[in-house]
Amino acid sequence: MVNVSRLLDSTWRQHYKARHFDELPDVISLDDVNHFWPTLYNSLLSDIQSGDTRINNVEIVNLPKDRISVRPLVRFSTRDRILYEALVYGIASAIDSKIGGSVYSYRWKSRSFNFHPPIKMWIRMRQLAALHLSLNPSHHLARADVTSFYDSIHLETLTDDLEASSREPKWVSMIHSYLESFQSFHTAWGLPQGSDASGILANLYLLPIDEILRRRGFRFFRYSDDLLVFGEDFWELRGMLLEINDVLRSRRLALATQKTTIMTPAQAKDFLEDIDKDALNYGIRIGTPGAREAVRRYFDDVISVDPIDTRDLKFALNRLKMLDDDYALSWVLENYPSFPHLARDLFPHLTAFVDSRGDEVKKRLAEMIRTGGLRPYPYLQFQVIRMALKHNMHDSKILDAAWDILEDKNQGSLSREFAVRYIARSGSLPSGMLMKHRFENEPSESMRRALMVGMYESGYFPKRIFRHLTSRTSLLGVTASYLDRNPKIPIP
Repeated sequence: MVNVSRLLDSTWRQHYKARHFDELPDVISLDDVNHFWPTLYNSLLSDIQSGDTRINNVEIVNLPKDRISVRPLVRFSTRDRILYEALVYGIASAIDSKIGGSVYSYRWKSRSFNFHPPIKMWIRMRQLAALHLSLNPSHHLARADVTSFYDSIHLETLTDDLEASSREPKWVSMIHSYLESFQSFHTAWGLPQGSDASGILANLYLLPIDEILRRRGFRFFRYSDDLLVFGEDFWELRGMLLEINDVLRSRRLALATQKTTIMTPAQAKDFLEDIDKDALNYGIRIGTPGAREAVRRYFDDVISVDPIDTRDLKFALNRLKMLDDDYALSWVLENYPSFPHLARDLFPHLTAFVDSRGDEVKKRLAEMIRTGGLRPYPYLQFQVIRMALKHNMHDSKILDAAWDILEDKNQGSLSREFAVRYIARSGSLPSGMLMKHRFENEPSESMRRALMVGMYESGYFPKRIFRHLTSRTSLLGVTASYLDRNPKIPIP
């Protein structure tokens, strides 16, 4: 039997602890909810006890995968996200106990109520795959993943899997209700992307693939739908991939044709081992003379190839950052719009050198966002505004761009919310007055919350207008109570 009270508290603590690593961060780092968690807790507890586990709202943020395609992440309301994670974490141990040791993604630790570190698990998988190949140098390697995996998961099949694995039919019914309501929005289907809770359910959904590989005696490694399978020869692996695809089709899935390949032993070795990167890492670790120059040469080699290998580019930039070397900064400032899918790597690189080359960084960011160069990529617009906010980059061009973003209701709320905070901290009293006008005509709860914060930070926050909200259990009520305490609001 699930202890709902402990589950909700543990889910909240875990979510709040990980808030800084969220790809779609909260505009005030959940500080209001942290102060008034009991209010939201009581509301969630009431929903679960009554079985009201339907999602309230769905916003899809298109996170770039490359210059053309995107990965649709769900930006949850706080209530919807905590509810989803609590429902899944309530049976996470039961699910994980069914998953074999060859799966390295989203592995649950019951005692500490969180996941094994994902990066360490991915690296561990690669290391063990390389070790297997070194012990079996004649083996071929099949690499495969699933087309639109999360989007294509069939809810009724998943529900059958959950009932059989957890033996908690009432609890599974609440998960089904949540996901069914999620899929009722025309922009959403399958599993929500944006919460690790979906990764637990995804592991269970691919359990038949793990089982068939185990029964056939193949050595394999899986990270979510990214699959590595070793075999004696090409035809053996080809036959296995056909069998896997047949099983996947029974679950409304299919192998991604362009990403499915069978490598020779030599190709597999090159794929799993990278001597150049190992040497650079070793040189940095022991402080070898010339390590800085070697990393610079590696970076120059990476950007000289068309198309650029994004994995190699990330490696080079991260090693230069480790060496506190701004050698690549000018290139990053000139080219980051061409690599929107690397925003989470490029912007930390810029941040590392804001203190030493802040004027150059601010000038280039202001030019790009004001001239419309980032308009096709709202996620990059958000990153620019967030960086300017965190590093106190007061600039009239960025301010004008922030107003343009705020006033464009076709934009998603993520960039608009952060634009509000930039305007509030860089603007004036009239900015707060205009925000009040927009608050009164804004249908989105998340935007209304951001506008309340913007009014407060701009110095125009008539408490009499919001006092009636403080008695409510909604997120706006929590935020109103929080602002009534005159807090210093954090920047995420």
